[in-house]
Amino acid sequence: MVDNSISEDRQQPPEQILLVDDNVTNLQVLHQTLDGRGYKLLVAKNGASALAIAEKAKPSLILLDIMMPEMDGYEVCRRLKGNPALSDIPIIYLSAMADTEDKVKGLELGAVDYITKPFQPEEVIARVNTHLTINSLKRMLAEKNQELQGINEILEDRVRERTAQLAALNAIYERFVPKEFLSLLGKSSILEVKLGDQIRQEITVMFADVRSWTTLSENMTPQDNFNFINAYLKRVSPMIKEHHGFIDKYLGDGVMALFPRSADDAVQAAVAMHQAVAAYNQEREQDGFQPIGIGVGLHIGDLMLGVIGSQDRMQGTVVADAVNTASRIEGLTKRYGSSTTISEEVMARIENPERYHYRFVDKVLVKGKDTPITVFEIFDGDPETVVKLKKETKGSFEEGLGLYYERKFAEASVRFNQVLEKNPEDKAALIYLKRCASYMVQGVPADWTGVEDFVSEYS
Repeated sequence: MVDNSISEDRQQPPEQILLVDDNVTNLQVLHQTLDGRGYKLLVAKNGASALAIAEKAKPSLILLDIMMPEMDGYEVCRRLKGNPALSDIPIIYLSAMADTEDKVKGLELGAVDYITKPFQPEEVIARVNTHLTINSLKRMLAEKNQELQGINEILEDRVRERTAQLAALNAIYERFVPKEFLSLLGKSSILEVKLGDQIRQEITVMFADVRSWTTLSENMTPQDNFNFINAYLKRVSPMIKEHHGFIDKYLGDGVMALFPRSADDAVQAAVAMHQAVAAYNQEREQDGFQPIGIGVGLHIGDLMLGVIGSQDRMQGTVVADAVNTASRIEGLTKRYGSSTTISEEVMARIENPERYHYRFVDKVLVKGKDTPITVFEIFDGDPETVVKLKKETKGSFEEGLGLYYERKFAEASVRFNQVLEKNPEDKAALIYLKRCASYMVQGVPADWTGVEDFVSEYS
């Protein structure tokens, strides 16, 4: 949603950039560097002309030379910032001066950045893109704050919906306990199960969910819904079993599975499930149906497996904070546009991480947790084109993350812009770009640790 908004802002109408320099050659170089990138370029050869054009056009960005006759760039900046109608326009100074005092003076007058002559085209483009993005996000902040309130309500509805689904599903299970569950309890038959049987063990928990299920199901009859779920489960359930896991619960369009042997089993199962869905989508497209996508979340921890209820109605269940955490992590897949999201604990237990394509994603505080969780993305299950793009941009993405956590938000923005130029659909890069812009505009809280609140900070 954010990505589309930014794209539309830049294309309809195009962003206007005012180039101000008394040197014709410099203007030509700037014009050639920025021409053909979807901007409308305005030109002024002196300070008075720049003020007049700015008053009329109100450009999105001004590239302003400092050393000009009659009225230098400092005075032009001072007058622009003194005009309420023009004061919000970001200004990037252009100068051959490298003296720190000159830069500080310009920034104190209200400029947002500084480009030293002779120009480096890549630097000019990167800084222009960064500050245009920042300016666009500033305009969107009020609207997005209102949207965030609505999104929070949607998230709460989603949790209530999933809770209701789980309650309804458990109501029809009666005394059913999965065979693998019995094995963990040391039972060979359901007849041996007694109320209160329990065991504690470290297990990897998987939550898998069909994307946009509500919208998809609205276009189906109840019978079609039933048939679709069974067709989907028929393809993904064997992937779980083949990798030494078992399904503990069916959650409507979702699945909760347990992998008691190793974290690698769960990761490999997740990749295989995405591959199975890709093959299923080929069949669906041949039959005239739209393709589907799934999100998978993985977490590992100590679980209590046991039998609860009463003598005439018993049920096998899992009790642990790790279950709730895995569910929250699955919810994060939609946020970051990832196919499989795993916790730091799962990553630490993978025997050979280099066999997978992965990247660090975020540190978040999710609903119901008092401590933040660190999450990674496994993108082996993505389409080949997406895997290729994420591999190509991984270096820039990770450099951007390093700069972000060092609070170097301007430099980090450049890296995330580089990622988005190659892969505009990279939601994680867009989220960090937005955060960088927000911190540069609003400042960084004194107690900032880089941990984001998933409930209140949504992209």
